[in-house]
Order: sequence, then C-alpha cells, then structure tokens
Amino acid sequence: MHGPSPTLLIFEFGERSGKKYCAPTWNRRFEPIVDIKRDAETIGRDHEEDQKQVWEKLWSKDVSYRWDSLSELVFNALRETIGSFDGKRIVEAGSGTGKISLRLAMEGAEVTLVDYAKQALDQSKLAFRMKNRMAQFVRSDIRSMPLEENAYEVCWNAGVLEHFSNEEKVNILREMARITKPGGQIVVLVPYSGCLPYRMGKAFAEQSGTWPYGVEMPVESLKDAFGKAGIQMSEERCIGFLESLDFLDFIPDGLHVKSGLRQWYASLEMEERRLFPGYLLLTHGIII
Repeated sequence: MHGPSPTLLIFEFGERSGKKYCAPTWNRRFEPIVDIKRDAETIGRDHEEDQKQVWEKLWSKDVSYRWDSLSELVFNALRETIGSFDGKRIVEAGSGTGKISLRLAMEGAEVTLVDYAKQALDQSKLAFRMKNRMAQFVRSDIRSMPLEENAYEVCWNAGVLEHFSNEEKVNILREMARITKPGGQIVVLVPYSGCLPYRMGKAFAEQSGTWPYGVEMPVESLKDAFGKAGIQMSEERCIGFLESLDFLDFIPDGLHVKSGLRQWYASLEMEERRLFPGYLLLTHGIII
C-alpha cells in the first residue's frame, strides 16, 4: 500500500481590510523538496562553495558575543555530558564565533578552535584577547585538521554537520575521532528534524528568502554516522524546545504564537514536556 504523498508547507501572503496576513497552506506538488533523507545524501561538494560564501558573509559582520539562552543551553549540555572542563584539552571542530569555547577556556579548559573562515577566527582571537584567555586557533578544513592523533580529551561541534552530506558527516566524524584519545569523547549538536517550531520557521524563511544559513538539513539521528566513523555512541537526546520557538520570529506575527507557546509549555509537568522534542539533537560518543 502507498500512503499519501508528502506535503510541503506553503505560506500565502495577502492583505485583508488593510492588514497584511500570512497563512500556511499545504501543497503536494513539491515532493523532492521535503525528502530530507534523499537531500542529505546528495548535498555535498556542489554546495560547499555556496555555503562558504554564506558563512563569509555572516562573519564579515560584527559578531555578538552576548551570552544568550542558546549559548547557555549548549554550554550546560556539554557540562552535563563530559563533566568538568578544568584541565581538559578540547577541540571545537568548526568553531564559528568561538563563543562557547571561550567560556570553556574561562572554566579551565585548554581549547583549540578550528575553522576554515579567517574572519571567524579573527573575531574569536579578539574575543579571547579581550577576556585575557589563551587558545590555539587553526585555520583548516575540519575533514583534514593539522592536529596530532590521539591528543585531545574532547572534540565537539554545534551547528556544523547539518550543512554536509551523509558521506561528509562520516568523514568529519572520522577526523574528529582521529585526534581524540582512546576513552575520549565526541559530542555533536545539530538541528533535530522532529522539532516542529524550528521546521516551521525554517520553511517560511526559506520560502520568503530570509533564511540566512544556506543549505541546512535537520537530522533525525547520527547513530549510523557515528558507527561508520568508528565511534561508540553513548547517548542521543533532544534539548532546547523553548529555544526552538525563536525560529517562529521568521513568521509574521509569530511573536504572539511564541508567547502563547511559552506560557503553555511552562504550565506542563516535566513528564509532559519530554513529549515535545527540542531544537537540538545531541549525540555523544566514546573513542574505543
């Protein structure tokens, strides 16, 4: 038996009684667009140059190092997952702003930031200098990092692997594993494909041309990728439902929906809250 065709969320714009409106509708004519697994297989080097331009455009602007709720979410998740940072050699593979690595350094970690974008590393260097913290800054493709094998206790990243094909995800994870000591830890955070507020906001932003992050495919699980990379997966969980609501800002009048959802979520018991997956999928593995 064949089920119904996949559907695509389409946003209709218009004006009624002098007021602009945005209404979601469903369209079944764009089946290939919504096939996440198929797209994740094909996204690869064809998109890499375009993706580099996206990041270079972002890093060419002033970067905020304000500590926000998403930064706190990731930092706390890392601490819960790997324990104390003090004295640990930690690599962020695809460091971007380096905001969280700076916090790790302030907690006593010996951090190394790796990114291909010179602008991102320059911004990170300035931020570390202003906080009088030391770090190693390495400009490199994270699939081939000029770092010693078996040298680090932790290698991690957030918001990186979703921009690569499934094959390249495995290549990146293998390289992260190569530089990590036996018994060391790999932690990866990516957008979760089952998080509805994130998916709604992203769908609207992509259709309206306001999505700033280029090609980004949310992930259902990294279990297979970890296995192919030779990493023993320890746990996989979702975090950050409240942070997912920020993506509703891409939708006109989404602020009202976001406010209502926050109040409703706050009224739920903890067991009920677990029914609603968060924005980020955290996958934790051990090098054996």
